[in-house]
Amino acid sequence: MAAVSEISSLLETLTTSIEVFKAELVRQAFPEPSLMTSKPHPIDDPAYVTPPMMYEARRLAVSSLERLKLLLESPSEAVASTSLTAAEIQGLRLVAELGIHEVLEDATNAEEGVYIRLIAEKTKTDSLKLEGILRLLANAGWFRETRPGYFANNRRSHTLKAGSKGHYAARNMNYYMTNSISKLSEAMTHPDESFRMSRSPDKTAWNLYSGNELPFFGSHSWLQKKPGEAEKFGLGMGGMGIASDNGVTFDVPWADLAKGKDAIVDVGGGQGTLCCSLAAVYPEIKQFIVQDIPETQAAAEKYISSKGLTDRVKFEDQNFFEPNKRKGKGSYVFLMQKVLHDWSDEDGANILSRIRECLEDGKSQMLIIDPIIPPVIVNGEGPSARESLATLEGQICYRPINSPPFIPQGFGTTGTIGHQINICLIALCNSFERTYASMENMVRLAGMRIKEVTTTRGYVYVTEVEVDPGV
Repeated sequence: MAAVSEISSLLETLTTSIEVFKAELVRQAFPEPSLMTSKPHPIDDPAYVTPPMMYEARRLAVSSLERLKLLLESPSEAVASTSLTAAEIQGLRLVAELGIHEVLEDATNAEEGVYIRLIAEKTKTDSLKLEGILRLLANAGWFRETRPGYFANNRRSHTLKAGSKGHYAARNMNYYMTNSISKLSEAMTHPDESFRMSRSPDKTAWNLYSGNELPFFGSHSWLQKKPGEAEKFGLGMGGMGIASDNGVTFDVPWADLAKGKDAIVDVGGGQGTLCCSLAAVYPEIKQFIVQDIPETQAAAEKYISSKGLTDRVKFEDQNFFEPNKRKGKGSYVFLMQKVLHDWSDEDGANILSRIRECLEDGKSQMLIIDPIIPPVIVNGEGPSARESLATLEGQICYRPINSPPFIPQGFGTTGTIGHQINICLIALCNSFERTYASMENMVRLAGMRIKEVTTTRGYVYVTEVEVDPGV
């Protein structure tokens, strides 16, 4: 009886959320999305900002679909299928490297598709092997097979366009993360207990994969000593922003925060993707500074120049373990996006203490942009999806709703990215995404305290921290 109630509740959530999602499409004069065409859909454009009502309806629909799938599928089939997901992951990386999107896009008739032998000829690969890979990816919704052996783009494959954020996520980040995770089981069961139980950044699954004892990050790291890898990783990190940048850009009052400040300073800012996104949306903010190690400078300046923002976005060499070059030189909004999660609480506190030194005069602010991992608790109580979505009627500013009955905190599959990155961090550098409690602990060790946490339309949160006057 309980199972029937659970299925019925999830079905009601799914039906309600799809109704709201479709109504939002009509309101914005958009057609329904389809996987049966090579044309992209307007809501797939990385520049498109999903309205709050539509965003919540979509993640509710996806979450309820996933929970229904878990209820209805055979557990035996699920464990077999999940054990083979590396096939899709590596296939996605391969098609990004081969430029399959461009081959299909440049076809005489892109809607009809391109024959596999011609695709293989253009990519200099074995046609039979490539056909199997493309068929798997078509089955997973990344491409279309229009007739036997003919493949075409669909709305999902456009995210793999060469040079796009999705392209770098599928190619670059896929390389680092899947290779390190491939050794995670070996690292967790290592015969040497000192290795197995270590949280040191030089005793990781990545170390087992790469065959060296260098930590992945830091001033004396594998990333620094391997030519071109820092740039490659920076592009990959920028690629991951496809799933979080809009939320960070539009759900934080950047113009108000920057009012009266000399600049926004992105500490550990990589190639400057966030600063460039903010600069494009907020022309009233006149100055941005991207701080990172010298190895990232070429990629950053190239990216900033490509956006036509060299007059407002500047690169500055900065090791974040050392005193910040902006200390005592003005008032700033400091931020760190997806940086502190690479380090232990002690190292993170050390990094934060360098920013704390810049805040002690009371002129500057500090924001941490990272996932905060909620518990995965499911219960059958709480407001229905219809009741929760009704509270968003007419809302322009985003605020999240509570998860309805039988939907996990964090909304299940739509919150998966944070959990996935957590495992990647464990494998790469023995670090973790933080819960609220562990975030609070790291901040406290730095002599600071959490002032406010902002939820965004994405998998990251924006945590404002300040100097703790009691320290």
